[in-house]
Amino acid sequence: MMEPSLQTKVQQLGDLDLAVLVSLTAGQHCMFSSDPPWTRDLRNELRLSCTDVFGLQAAVIDCSPNTTVDDFSEMLLVDDVENFEDAPEWRGDPIDLRGLSPSRGHSPGRHGKLGNTLDDRRIANVVIAHQFDRANSGVQTQALELLRTKRIFTRTSMHVAPKSFIFMVVLSKPEARLGHHLNDMFAMSHFHTNEDGFPHLEGFANSSVNSVLSAEEVKQLRTMAEQVRLTGEIAEYLHNIVVFARMNRYIKGGITAAATRHLRALAMALAPLHGLSYVTPSLVALACRKVYPHRLILATAETERSLQWGSDPQALKNVLQDVSIEDVIEDVLSSVETPL
Repeated sequence: MMEPSLQTKVQQLGDLDLAVLVSLTAGQHCMFSSDPPWTRDLRNELRLSCTDVFGLQAAVIDCSPNTTVDDFSEMLLVDDVENFEDAPEWRGDPIDLRGLSPSRGHSPGRHGKLGNTLDDRRIANVVIAHQFDRANSGVQTQALELLRTKRIFTRTSMHVAPKSFIFMVVLSKPEARLGHHLNDMFAMSHFHTNEDGFPHLEGFANSSVNSVLSAEEVKQLRTMAEQVRLTGEIAEYLHNIVVFARMNRYIKGGITAAATRHLRALAMALAPLHGLSYVTPSLVALACRKVYPHRLILATAETERSLQWGSDPQALKNVLQDVSIEDVIEDVLSSVETPL
């Protein structure tokens, strides 16, 4: 069971802090979105959450169609400091990390016997890619390679991602999507409304929460998540949700094998945060609402299955009108019998 002091800290966290904590506990990458005017504030809030609450060094990358693969690779890297307290403060206005990164010709690295310069920088614990959906396919492919292999090659050396590496994307708008394979690497998504505020930016964050969750406490939560019990009935419930989603008339695609693995991992990660050592149906349903929104591809009047059996396209268009992804997820959950 979670220690009372740790449980108190978790209960004091805001919604964005909790989303980051779930990502760290599950060891999975996360996608964030907000209305377009607030994406920059969302990016800064996530950066402050990582540094102030979790003590993690974050690299912030502002992406555009003009961002090159070399730009992206360079902005992933930070100075290799033994303690986070020795790292520069990432506060205030966003910092262009390209200005902080040493140039290739003047690397602070050590010199080998042949006089070649080795790059001593490392990939940041957390990477926050702002408006990453606007990046070109080459940059997104480089990110996919990083998430799959946990390493990246620059012109001077190879860099390996930290063991607890987390990649966060802030979309330019809620309906934006990444490339298909890259999109499937993100276990969960979270939409943040302006009404929920930005407590770290606005100075309203609980002072007792600042820098409270140490690496050891996050590691403890991750260990507890790995030991969570998933009974046969809950495993069957999870499986039925996947089957019903694949058969749902409103869904054309997006129920991938990776999504099923992420659903299981996220449900188990949520359990210790709720003070439980086992997964409940409500936790599975909550995980569904986080795992599928950025993945589901809804059917249209041209692709709905019943057209094969002679359905009227105009009638289908009327049925599918104004159906949202959230509505479809709730429809699937209501169709599956919940275990007692």
